[in-house]
Amino acid sequence: MAFQTGLSGLNAASSELDVIGNNVANASTVGFKGSRSIFSDVFASSLSGGGASSIGIGTKVSGVQQQFTQGNINVTNNPLDLAINGGGFFRMDQNGSVTYSRNGQFHSDSNGFLVNSSGLQLTGYTVDSVGNIVPSSPLSLQLSTADIPPNMTTKFQGGLNLDSRSVVPPTQTQGSLTGTGGAIAFPVTITGSVNDTIDLTLNGAAGTATIAAATYNNSTQLAAAVQTAINAVPAFAGFGYSATVSANASVMTITSGMIGNGSTVTVTGGTAQATLKLGTSTTIAGLDNFSTGNPQSFTSSTSGTVFDSLGNSHVFTMYFSKSQAAGDWDVRATVDGTALANVDLGAGAGNPITLTFSTSGVLTTPMPIQPVALTIAGGAASPLSIDLDFRGSTQFGSSFNVNLLTQDGYTSGHLNGFNVGVDGKILGQYSNGQARTLGQVVLVDFANPEGLIPLGNNQWQESSATGLPVIGTPGSGSVGTLQSAAVESSNVDLTAELVNMITAQRNYQANAQSIKTQDAVLQTLVNMR
Repeated sequence: MAFQTGLSGLNAASSELDVIGNNVANASTVGFKGSRSIFSDVFASSLSGGGASSIGIGTKVSGVQQQFTQGNINVTNNPLDLAINGGGFFRMDQNGSVTYSRNGQFHSDSNGFLVNSSGLQLTGYTVDSVGNIVPSSPLSLQLSTADIPPNMTTKFQGGLNLDSRSVVPPTQTQGSLTGTGGAIAFPVTITGSVNDTIDLTLNGAAGTATIAAATYNNSTQLAAAVQTAINAVPAFAGFGYSATVSANASVMTITSGMIGNGSTVTVTGGTAQATLKLGTSTTIAGLDNFSTGNPQSFTSSTSGTVFDSLGNSHVFTMYFSKSQAAGDWDVRATVDGTALANVDLGAGAGNPITLTFSTSGVLTTPMPIQPVALTIAGGAASPLSIDLDFRGSTQFGSSFNVNLLTQDGYTSGHLNGFNVGVDGKILGQYSNGQARTLGQVVLVDFANPEGLIPLGNNQWQESSATGLPVIGTPGSGSVGTLQSAAVESSNVDLTAELVNMITAQRNYQANAQSIKTQDAVLQTLVNMR
């Protein structure tokens, strides 16, 4: 009997050493879960049952139990390496055969599927055409590398502060040039020889300057004389008007540095005698080719980018000027330098948008959204309808400042990279600055993970002992969260395993000694005469 008992001890110790050896061998295996041997004692019994003084006949290995404790998380450089922090398993699929794993070392195959080193595909929730998660039955995750289409701008939001200390532009009369071509608005081009006689008179609300009839035989003299006359009229001062003569001394151009100038107008004639005057019949607030009612100057302006239906970018500029009415500001706009008729910048076909602020500097009108139409060239859908949103704008006694400038359009973009969030969502980063969800990794938990059947290659299979698999997104229910660019190391405690190995070795030696002792007893019995 003692031989049987000792032999069972040897077998048990040998099995324990096998388990310990397997743990030690997999101390560096990602996602590996260590095991321990479960022993049971053995007693002999009669048909009627055992007695209270029964002597055991050894031991047996009743099971090998895996320990699903958390392993350490180590950082890597691969964004597709995933570590589970908490409970749960990755759900893997290969031609309909589902297995489970804690090894999160994944990569993308030639078809864009996320796979492990054995070619098993990681499963999760897919997305629709615009990146919305479709929470149906988990499918193999395939990352699309296609370019995302452009998105036409439909909303332009500007939150800004308009300086309440700004001065309302004075009302002035339109400048006109009277000559052989009649009355012409700025900017003006006078064509003729520098040897022609020029009689130029500038009349302003606050002064008059005259160039008497004279002949200038030098282009520099002519330009300097006209510039001096312009600068002498306070009505023109500070608005950037200048007179220049062409290289061949045949054309003199009077222009303004103001925004919104139109095409130059040529005045031709034998002597090109002309008088520049400020009449009183037409009253406008501008000298820069704006229509009646427009301000002569802008206090501030800001530019942004909008996108058409083809993804082409356009410069959208808004100009702000303080209105005659207290608390009011007029808003005008251009696209790619061309005035928008529906906000009355140079075209004179509409009215400017007016922003009204209360005495406390809060925007009261208009309603937050103001629709405008932008004429777009180049094959894109035109006009481009954009809602201007000025919510959050203020009028305080501080410098003009743009606090918010956003729009919802973008051009097409190609995939530059991706990352995985703690919730398992795979977020693609595109060259146009956009981000789009490409899928979501799911995790699976079991009521009894110890019932999983190990298959090797870091895979387990469910069994009747595990209970039904519970599928959830990372961070929900009993499953843990994910950490991208990291892996979960083996949970084997190498120090503890080496100590267990010594203990198992001693157990083996002791059982061998038990057999040796029993042999000596039997030998003594045989030698009796």
